[in-house]
Amino acid sequence: MEIKIVSKTERELVLEIKGEDHTLGNLLMKEALKHPGVEYASYRIPHPLKDIMEFTIIVKEGNDLSRVLKEILDKLRSEVVEFRKLVEESLGQE
Repeated sequence: MEIKIVSKTERELVLEIKGEDHTLGNLLMKEALKHPGVEYASYRIPHPLKDIMEFTIIVKEGNDLSRVLKEILDKLRSEVVEFRKLVEESLGQE
């Protein structure tokens, strides 16, 4: 995975992520849209034959873009850790 900043302002960030597709894009977008500080979030696959996904996030006025993005990523990490724990517990019961 490679990440490149396509554009960045005080409230908007567009990332180009190589080696990822709809799986990560959809996950990031949906979690971002749940955050109260996010005004807009989306992802797109610019070309189906290229291994690139673009993620865009715009935070609401008065919110710190870096802080909001960190909170979103921390929440995703927590959910994945919890999911892993539940799967391991389920597998241990067989």
